[in-house]
Amino acid sequence: MNRWSIYLGICLAVQVVLAVGVNLARTDYSAFKPTEALLSFDANMVDTILIKQDEKQQVRLKKEEGRWRISPMNNFQADPVKVKDFLGKLAELKKGWPVATTTAAAKRFKVADDDYERKIILSRDGKDIETLFIGTSPSFRKVHARQKDEESVYAVYFSSYEASTKPEDWIDTGVLKHPASEIARVQFPDFSLSRQDGKLTVEGIDGDSEETVAEEADLLLRKIADLRIRTVLGTEAKPEYNQDKPVFRYTLVLSSGDSEEYVYSKPKDADGYVLKTSHRGEYFKVDHWVVDEIKEIGRSKLVRKKDDEKKGTKKESAAK
Repeated sequence: MNRWSIYLGICLAVQVVLAVGVNLARTDYSAFKPTEALLSFDANMVDTILIKQDEKQQVRLKKEEGRWRISPMNNFQADPVKVKDFLGKLAELKKGWPVATTTAAAKRFKVADDDYERKIILSRDGKDIETLFIGTSPSFRKVHARQKDEESVYAVYFSSYEASTKPEDWIDTGVLKHPASEIARVQFPDFSLSRQDGKLTVEGIDGDSEETVAEEADLLLRKIADLRIRTVLGTEAKPEYNQDKPVFRYTLVLSSGDSEEYVYSKPKDADGYVLKTSHRGEYFKVDHWVVDEIKEIGRSKLVRKKDDEKKGTKKESAAK
C-alpha cells in the first residue's frame, strides 16, 4: 500500500511540473513581441531595386540623379512616394519566432533560393545590400519570408502585391500634373479661360451682361491641373490610337510662358483615351472618366447672365 502511495505521489508531482511548464511556455509566447529587424539596410543608400517573380516577370527600379526610374519602361519616372513606402515596409519587417529552419521547409514555404513567390534584391553601385525571399501566405496580410543569409523562415506582415513585378504598377501617374497657380491660361477650341486681375475669367464675354461662374472655373482648372495617367503606351505612334482624329484637345499656357498642347483620341473598342502632349515623347492612356469630367465643363457651364443669380434669388424669396 505504501509503495502504491509513493508511485501515485511521484505521478502527481510529475503532472504538476508538466502543467507549470506548459503554463510558463504559454505565457512566454503570448508576451513575446518581435523587435529584431529582418533586414539591415539604410533606405537612403539603396539605388537599385530588383523584384523577380521568375526570369521573365521582373522589374528593376533605379535611382538616377535623385529620381527613381523604371528600367523596363525606357526609364520612365517611378512614383517616388510608392518607392519610399516600399523600402520603409521592408525596413520595418520583424523576425519574430521562426516558423521553420530547414532547407525542406524553405521549399515548402516557397522562400528557397530557386523557388520563391518574389525575390527582392536591394543594391548600391552594383553591389547587393540585401536579398529577401517572399513566399506563401499563412494568413491575411502575412507572408513567409527568408533573408538570403539565414536558414530561418519567418511569418511577417507583408503582401506579395506590394512587391509587384508589373512595371505599370510603379509609374508616377502624376507626371503631367501642374500646380493650379502656375497655369495662366487654358485654350479650348471654342473658348479660353485665363487669369485676369487674380480671377479666372472666360475670355471674350460681355462684361456688362455676363460673368464667369467662379466655382465652375476653379473646378475645371483643378481637374486639368491634377490630371493623372493610367499607364504609358510607349513612344511609337500607332494607327489604332486614332491621333489623326482627336476627340478633345486644349492648350495650357504656364506662368513661365511655356505652352503645352494636350490631344486626346479614342481608340476603337478601348475603355479609355490616348493622350499625346507636345512637351513629352510618350503616348499615355487616360481613364475615360478623367477626360469626360473635363469635357463636360464647357462654356455653357462657365458663363451666366449677370441677372440670372438675382432672378434666382427673387424667385426663392417669392416662394417663401
